[in-house]
Amino acid sequence: MATTSLLSLLACLVAAFAAYWLYGAHRLRLVARQHGCQSATRYKHKDPLFGLDLFLRTGDAITKNQFLDEHQRRYDTYGHTFEALNFGSLAIYSVHPENIRAVFSKNAKDWGIQPLRLHNMSPFCGVGFITSDGSAWKVSHDLLKPSFHKSNISDFGPLEEHLRIILEQIPKDGSKFDLQPYILRLVCLAYLDMNTLFLFGEPIGMLSGAPPAHAEGFLDAFQAGFNGCGLRIALGPLNFLMPKGSWLKACDKVHKFADLYVDRAIEYRNKINSVEDSQAKTNQRTLLFNMAQKTDNRTLLRNQTVQALMAATETTASLISQVIRNLASNPTICNHVRAEVLALGDAPLDFDQLPRIKSLQHVITETLRLYPVFPQNNRVALKDTVLPTGGGSDGTAPVFAPAGTVFDTCSHTLHRDPKIWGPDADEFRPSRWENDYSPPPFTFMPFGAGPRQCLAQQKATMETSYIMSRILQEFSEIKSEDDSPYQAKVSLTAKSANGCLVSLTPAAR
Repeated sequence: MATTSLLSLLACLVAAFAAYWLYGAHRLRLVARQHGCQSATRYKHKDPLFGLDLFLRTGDAITKNQFLDEHQRRYDTYGHTFEALNFGSLAIYSVHPENIRAVFSKNAKDWGIQPLRLHNMSPFCGVGFITSDGSAWKVSHDLLKPSFHKSNISDFGPLEEHLRIILEQIPKDGSKFDLQPYILRLVCLAYLDMNTLFLFGEPIGMLSGAPPAHAEGFLDAFQAGFNGCGLRIALGPLNFLMPKGSWLKACDKVHKFADLYVDRAIEYRNKINSVEDSQAKTNQRTLLFNMAQKTDNRTLLRNQTVQALMAATETTASLISQVIRNLASNPTICNHVRAEVLALGDAPLDFDQLPRIKSLQHVITETLRLYPVFPQNNRVALKDTVLPTGGGSDGTAPVFAPAGTVFDTCSHTLHRDPKIWGPDADEFRPSRWENDYSPPPFTFMPFGAGPRQCLAQQKATMETSYIMSRILQEFSEIKSEDDSPYQAKVSLTAKSANGCLVSLTPAAR
């Protein structure tokens, strides 16, 4: 009797679940029909239940440095918008500008990143502008925004000091070598110093090899924590497969490092009215001190500082490396840019001067078009919503995106669309940006778009401009020593898998 009752109960639960699922599916179909929505082209899965075949294929492409090529093949096969399964849930892939506008701008409140990131990243960096939506994101955004004002990012003096250390370590005998490890390693270390100066008020001496005791092991811990976040996001529901012991230890090391400076910033804030020495004036310009003016919430301040460091690492270094690679492969363009830089004379370069080096700005912009540092961007639908196009047999009908739908766009594909950029879309041609050319809206988004557009984009491009100008002053020739085609190594950012093989000729003095 008990067994019969249990089976009856189980059958009722299964029937109730099935009825609930059918009702939900019917309701969604009605809502979609009311908006005239039709399904987009469907990816041809081998696993029609969970889509694990796509997950495995993506992982294989990443390990073979073919991730961006794989994305391009999918769009070539299925069109500008298509649907697929993401661990059993709906995912919509699109590079159509109108869909990008809807997700990142017009209907941005319908879409977020918190469901994708917060659970996976919170042990490392908590709640902040990278991991949250809504009011929590606005608090973080409002704390950070004032620190990226021109007055806080226009002093290149500290950057020049670090750049001189880098230049001393670069081979200058005209021999062939891979510059990318130097740029990625040394510039990342320099940027860690620069950003701890920017964030905390003092560099940690990574390039000089003499960091203070509390900074010992910080760089390794930070990279381990950062990379662990990316792996957990990539694994999705399978993130339990990643061993957490060493990752959590790395997270704890980063927290202790940041907490030290958070406490200092709060202390400085409490006595700022009575302190007038130069150290206090320096701290007034730091991002962390500026945030501490608005709150004394220790955890909130730590989360913002860690996430600000996450946004600053490797991105500018990857951009600089690719700019050098492009100039080395295009000597005529390189000579033209160098001539414009040298025409400025020997006076120190300043913030207002760099944007007027038009040829260099065009090179940087064209590099961001062809080789975006962040080639992929995701959102998740926070509620039932609609994409304006991509559905039906002709791909023009609206597409219904129920709550929980993942939206994936690839700026690497978007930035190479010949319908937008012309038949030479795959070619490096900085002159396309002359005469203040501006592409159609939502066709060029190296720093994102809409309300969540990167706050640090001016800081990144200006520091890239400064470093490239100085390198062109120091070297009369940057010669490419590599004929292999570009392949991208994609993790959290994208960089050349082939490195940056060059030879350098120092300028005559």
